Amino acid sequence: MYLGKNIKFEVIKSTAMKKLFLVSGILVLSLISYSQNKGVFQYVESSAGMNYPDWESGKTELEFADIDMDGYVDILSIGDHGCPHINTAQHGIMVWFGDGAGSWSVQMTGDFGYGGIAIGDVNSDGHWDVGYGMHHNYSATDLGDQLLEVALGDGTGTNWTAWDDGLATNGEDWGLFGTDFADVDNDGDLDVGSNSFGSGSGLHVYINQGDGSWIQSYGILPGNSNMRFVFGDINKDGNADFVVTHDAGIAFFGDGTGNFTHADFNLTQYNYPMYGPDLGDVDNDGGLDLAYVQPATGGIMVWVFNDLTSLWDNFAGDLPASGDYQAVQLCDFNTDGFMDIAAFGNATLTIWSGDGNGTWTQKFNMVTSNNGDCNAFRAGGDVDRNGFPDMTLVEKEGSWPNDLNKLKCFKETTPLFSASLKAVFPRGKEVFRQGSVQFIDWLSGVPQSSTSQVKIEYSLKGNIGPWAMITWGTPNSGRYQWTIPQTISTNNCFIRYTLAEGMDTIVTLTSNAFTILGENGLQADFVADSTYVQPLSEIQFTDQSLGLITFWEWDFDNDGTVDATERNPVYAYTVPGKKTVKLTVSDGLNSHTEIKPDYITVAEYIGIHDIIKELPGLHVYPNPFSDVLAIEIYLQEAAQVTVNVIDRQGRKIKTMLDLEWLNAGTHHLTWDAKNSSFPMSSGVCFVELIAGRHKVVERVLFVNEK
Repeated sequence: MYLGKNIKFEVIKSTAMKKLFLVSGILVLSLISYSQNKGVFQYVESSAGMNYPDWESGKTELEFADIDMDGYVDILSIGDHGCPHINTAQHGIMVWFGDGAGSWSVQMTGDFGYGGIAIGDVNSDGHWDVGYGMHHNYSATDLGDQLLEVALGDGTGTNWTAWDDGLATNGEDWGLFGTDFADVDNDGDLDVGSNSFGSGSGLHVYINQGDGSWIQSYGILPGNSNMRFVFGDINKDGNADFVVTHDAGIAFFGDGTGNFTHADFNLTQYNYPMYGPDLGDVDNDGGLDLAYVQPATGGIMVWVFNDLTSLWDNFAGDLPASGDYQAVQLCDFNTDGFMDIAAFGNATLTIWSGDGNGTWTQKFNMVTSNNGDCNAFRAGGDVDRNGFPDMTLVEKEGSWPNDLNKLKCFKETTPLFSASLKAVFPRGKEVFRQGSVQFIDWLSGVPQSSTSQVKIEYSLKGNIGPWAMITWGTPNSGRYQWTIPQTISTNNCFIRYTLAEGMDTIVTLTSNAFTILGENGLQADFVADSTYVQPLSEIQFTDQSLGLITFWEWDFDNDGTVDATERNPVYAYTVPGKKTVKLTVSDGLNSHTEIKPDYITVAEYIGIHDIIKELPGLHVYPNPFSDVLAIEIYLQEAAQVTVNVIDRQGRKIKTMLDLEWLNAGTHHLTWDAKNSSFPMSSGVCFVELIAGRHKVVERVLFVNEK
C-alpha cells in the first residue's frame, strides 16, 4: 500500500521541521515502516519474461543498470557459452528491460558473446555505454570482432557503436571475461579492465584516450584466472585498485597513472580457481574490503584492509568455513548502514547481516531449484522500486549433457508504505581525486507508475552547505556518473539528494563526510567568503599523505604557540593587513606544517558553530495553487537577489527579480500563473531564490482549473 502525498523523511535538518513532522505523525509512520525491514530479509522470484531466449551452459556476468534512463532498472549480459546462436537464440549485447514490477523483455544486438560486462559512460555524453570481454568474437562487423570491446549507447539500450581501437592488442588470444570500468588515471574518463578464464589471455587494463582509442597501461600474461574483475579503492588513496581471480594474485593497488602493484600481503594463498571476489566497505572506514569463496572448501572469506598495518584483517567471523557456495556479493540489503553478504551455490541463496565489526548473522536462506550451480550472481539493483536492493543470478539446472542455464531475479518484498530515499555511495570517509570520475548511487522507494526525478548537489563545507549543483532533473535510476571538478578539494564533502515524486519531495545526505584530494595532496586555501561574516577567511585542508584529518592546529600570529585547535571547517574574523600564518595539519600520529607568508592578520578566532547563520528564507503559498502564487522572502542581511520560477525541465518560466539589491528583512512578491506568457499546464514547478552565494528552492504544484 502506498500512503501518498507530502510524506518527507530521511534527513530533517531543522528543529522546527522535526517538531512539525513529529506532531503530524508522518515521521513516526515513515520511520516505523522503513525500519521494520532492518531485521527481516524476504525475497521472491520475479523472473517473468526471462524464459526467452534459452541459455545453454557456462559462466557469464550480469549487471544492473537503467540503460534507457526510464527510471526502471534493467539487467545486461553478453550471454553464456551459447552466445551467439549456439544451441540457443542468444546473441550480442543482451538487455532485459525492467518494467518496475519485476517483469522483463529482452533486446539483443550483435553476433558475439559469452563473457563479462561493465556499464559506464566512457565518452561523457550522458548515455550509458558497455564494455565486455568475450570468448566468441565471431562477428563479421566491428561490433563484436575482438576479445575486449567498448560500445557506445544512445540511451535506448538497442543501438550500440563500437568504440574499441587498440583494445585486445597485447597478447590476448582467447577467453577474456570479467570486465569493469574505473578512472584509473584520474583524468575524467572511464578506463577498462578485464581478465580471462583459463590460461592464455591473462589480465589487462587499458586507458581511455577519449577518441575511441585505448592504450594498455598494465597487463599480465598468461596465467590461469577465473571470471571476475572488480575495480574499487581499497587503501583510500583516491586511486582505483582492483581484485581479480588470477594466478598472479587477488588484490592490486593502483598508483593513479594506470600502473598497479601486487597487494595480497598476508591474504591466505589459494589454488585456482577462487570464486568471487567482490568489494564493499565492510567496516565503514571509507575503503573497500574483500569477500570471496574459498575454492577448496566452498566457505566464505571476508578481509578488511588495515590502513595502519598495511595488512588484511580477517573479518569472516562466524560465516561458514565450508559449504557449496560459488559466488558472493557485498551489499547493504536492509539499508541499515552496514554491509551484508549474500552467497549462492548448489541451488541455495543465503544472506547474512553485518554489523561493521565482523559479526555476521544469517537472516535469509532459500532453495532456488532442485539442483543448481552458480554461473553468475549480482546484487544491488532495485527492480521494483520499493527502496531495497534486489538480486539476479544465472543458475545451471540439471546434469550434463542435459543441463541448462536459467536467468532469475529475486526481489525484496517490503511493501511500499511511503516514499523513501537512501544514499548508497559515497557512504562517507572515502577519498576521491579532483578531476576523476566517480559513481553516485542511491536507493528510492516510489510507486511503480510514477515518474520521479533526482537533484544531486555537493557541499565542500560540511552537511550544512552551501550546495553546488551536480545534476538536476535526472531520472530516478539509482546511479549518476560524476566528474569531480578540477578546482575543488576538501575533507568535508557531502552529497545531498533531493527526490521529486508526485507531490512528495524527499531529501537525504551522505551519512559522513568524504575527501576530495587536490593534485598536491595538502591544500591550504584561504577563501574570502562574505556569505556568513563580513569579511571572513576560511581555511580548508585535504592531505594525501596523512589521509583523513582528525584535527588542525593553527598558529595565527606565528609566535610558536597554538592559537586554535579545531575539527573542520574553521572560520575566523579578519581585519585589513598581512602577516605570516603557520598551519599545522595532523592525523594524531603524523603532522605536516605549511607556512603562508604575507597573507592575513587574524583579529579574533571564532569556530563555525559561533558564526554560522541561517540561509535566506523562502515561503510560497498557497500550495497547490491555481492562479496567484504569493512568494515571501526573508534575508538575514542585505544581498543581491534573483527570483525565478522554473519548470521541471529547468526552463525559466518567469524571472521575478534579477540581481536586485534588497535590504535585510521580509519581502513579498506575487506571480499570476494564469496570465503568464509561458503556457502553463497542471504540474510541478519550482521557485528559486538566489541571495548572494546562497540558493533556496521551493517546490510548488500548479493546478490548471480551466
